[in-house]
Amino acid sequence: MPEPPGQNNFRSPYPSGQLSQRPSGQLPPQPAQAVYGPQPVGVNNPGTGVGNTINRPSGTLQQGMPSPYMTRPLSGGAPQSPAGNNGFASGMNYPPQTPNIFPGPNTGKSSATATRNKKRRLIHRVRSRYQRLSMPGKVISIVLVIAILLPSFFGLFEVVNGIILYNQVRSGLNHIQALQTIFSGGPSGDYSKYFDAAKLQRAQIEINGAHNDFTTLSDELDHDGSLGLVGSLLPNQINSARALGHIAVDATLIGQKLIPTALKLSPSLVPTLRAASADKDTAHPKPYLTQAAFTALNQDLNDLMPVFQDMSNRSQGVSIDSLPLSASQHKMITSILPLLPTVYTLLAQGPGVRDAFGWLLGVDQQRTFLLEPMDSAELRSTGGFTGQFGELTFNGGHMAKLQMKNIGAYEEDHTWLPGGSGPIDPILYQKVTQQSAPSPYNAWWPVANFGVRDATVSADFPTTAKIIMQYYNGEFGTPLSGVILFTPTLIKQILHVTGPITIPVYNETITEQNLEAKLHYYQLDNNGIYREQTIEHIKDAELARKAFTQHVTQTLMSTAMHLPLAQLAPMGAQMLQAMKTKDLQVYVANQQLEDLIAKYGSTASMDTSTTHDGLYVVQENLSASKASQYVTTSIKDTVTLDQQNNATHSLTMVLDYQKKGDVYGIKTYHDYVRIYVPQNSTLATGNGFSLLGQGAVCGLPTEGYPACQQDVYNNGSLVCNSSNITIDDPTGYLSGLGDRGAHLDPIGPPPNQNSDELNRAMYGGWVTIPPDCKMTVTLSWTVPAMSQNGYSLMFQPQASVNPQVDLTVKSPTCSSDAHYTGTMNGQDTMFNLKHQGTSCSLQHH
Repeated sequence: MPEPPGQNNFRSPYPSGQLSQRPSGQLPPQPAQAVYGPQPVGVNNPGTGVGNTINRPSGTLQQGMPSPYMTRPLSGGAPQSPAGNNGFASGMNYPPQTPNIFPGPNTGKSSATATRNKKRRLIHRVRSRYQRLSMPGKVISIVLVIAILLPSFFGLFEVVNGIILYNQVRSGLNHIQALQTIFSGGPSGDYSKYFDAAKLQRAQIEINGAHNDFTTLSDELDHDGSLGLVGSLLPNQINSARALGHIAVDATLIGQKLIPTALKLSPSLVPTLRAASADKDTAHPKPYLTQAAFTALNQDLNDLMPVFQDMSNRSQGVSIDSLPLSASQHKMITSILPLLPTVYTLLAQGPGVRDAFGWLLGVDQQRTFLLEPMDSAELRSTGGFTGQFGELTFNGGHMAKLQMKNIGAYEEDHTWLPGGSGPIDPILYQKVTQQSAPSPYNAWWPVANFGVRDATVSADFPTTAKIIMQYYNGEFGTPLSGVILFTPTLIKQILHVTGPITIPVYNETITEQNLEAKLHYYQLDNNGIYREQTIEHIKDAELARKAFTQHVTQTLMSTAMHLPLAQLAPMGAQMLQAMKTKDLQVYVANQQLEDLIAKYGSTASMDTSTTHDGLYVVQENLSASKASQYVTTSIKDTVTLDQQNNATHSLTMVLDYQKKGDVYGIKTYHDYVRIYVPQNSTLATGNGFSLLGQGAVCGLPTEGYPACQQDVYNNGSLVCNSSNITIDDPTGYLSGLGDRGAHLDPIGPPPNQNSDELNRAMYGGWVTIPPDCKMTVTLSWTVPAMSQNGYSLMFQPQASVNPQVDLTVKSPTCSSDAHYTGTMNGQDTMFNLKHQGTSCSLQHH
């Protein structure tokens, strides 16, 4: 018969009063003879929970039968109290006390039985010790047991939960992968597939499925009790997982919002995109994005702003390194997370800023921006000579194919060179010959004519960009909406992100390590130029020598435009930093976009503030050579403050010209140097500037000049490595350099003190340096007190120069001088004089 409900002190894994697999009212098969003595542990033995009833005596104990659960005989037939219950159900007949004779170790019992005997004796000893413990001791023992066993139970639950969570993650990712598959394939450049109605409907199903999976996952991560306990032990891991769960929910929610809009726009966009893809006229792109589509997208973005904000907030609390991710997962997530705050920040600027981006993409009308790489080996105000150009044209978000061209083919006549050719457009060339530099730069510009190639005359980049736009429209008849200049340093930085690029027609692979060497080989080495002539079928060497660079620029732009998502964040960060170092200079004729460039990057504008001191040294290599690559610049400026906080500068600039290779032009270095300081500054002294038209100090004896000595001016201003000094004639077109001839002029203070920049004083003039010589330029001026609340100086380095700067500030309120030394990389730096008692230091940022 079934056992009645017991009074056990433990929780049985089976229903009360029942045994595992036992039919109601039946007992398990009985052995031929009951075996007395210690028996296998049964279902009701406290502390086991094991349902083994083999070799158990019959359901009712008989007289003389020892208890199989105690090492001492039970008391006579009197019922036992619940406290002393040995595991039998209440109401059963207990046997009378009889001698309990246990078999000895040598009575033929099996080893298993012997082991069970040992276990029973151990249990008895533990039970006895537990009964002897005080009540606090018993409580502590129970707590210890729970502490030991609890992780096992939680481990079981975590395994189950882990499987559930893993399945949810896998299911959500499967939907995302299916989403990617829907839009994969098709002709290259055909974007109509993203607005195909059938594909969008399939995508809607997948995005809904992914959203449901990620929502369930996020809810489990937020509210699961066991994960809450784990979260107290591993807060970074659990919080990061929860944040990623919410970000996944937000991302799919964005998809749910945008897909219906895409479905509405599909009937009008698909034909437009297919027509644009089939169009072979790559110079005049047909629009992708209509004004109606852009307006609808803008409205969706307005509605989704809380979602973008949530993604941005949660992304900043994610600790990726604390999560058990694969290398590919880690790379993908780390590439996406930094983008989220940037995207939200840009979108949060409001519809006006998004309209400005629509302006940039040419949503309302076609827009063209001029792209010009700079050659820092021929230094100009903005960082280098611009001998190449290309038009970046956008029409409704569709960018025309970039085609780089040689400006010399339009603005120069090479018929006087062996194998040289005339200008491509004689009418355009005629315009150039009749143009002159704009005022006030025409006061020092040494060339009779002026074209787009010369237009980088201002160190204030917005001013230079406007001059470029004016002359480009006049020559080529194309109105520009902006100008983009960049140095070779930026190309190296982009290659660092994209990896090497190949130029198949030249069988060349370009890396950040070999970039400069390859560019110089094909631009300046006769062997490289001849190879370009052969490959490009161009007879004019002057035109051919820039063909390879054009291929590099076009390939690099194409690579950057098609970067995978994982590389967008590092590329964007690189671009913003390059703006600050002036390796990338961008101007657009849209004030909202200019404000964003100023906020996150730099407009490369000249500082004209009246609240702090300032210094900007600008050099212009007009030697018609690539000698700038061999000239190093160091600037030492000592600023002495008086009691009224007036600042007197004593500047020493050393230009060290060590000709280590071919300069591909005139060897003597003709550098027009301008030093910009606050508007009300007063010049005290200066030296090192050529005084044109005042005779010759020395020159080539073959032309009738006295020979130059090693210390040319006998005062340390111009010192050469030897007395064998090479001096050559200026080129024929440098009419502004005074009398022609292979000679050196006397030097003195800067002859040009009329500023060519608004709200800034300027000290400028020519500095002439023969090869392997070092010129020291000195200048002293006083700046009226700009503030009574301390002293600050904005130092603006020129792009591509990287001068070594040594700055000292002396103040009567300081017990010692404040000092800074370091190499400036083009980034504007503010120096602040900080007092700590009478001690002073220069802090910079």
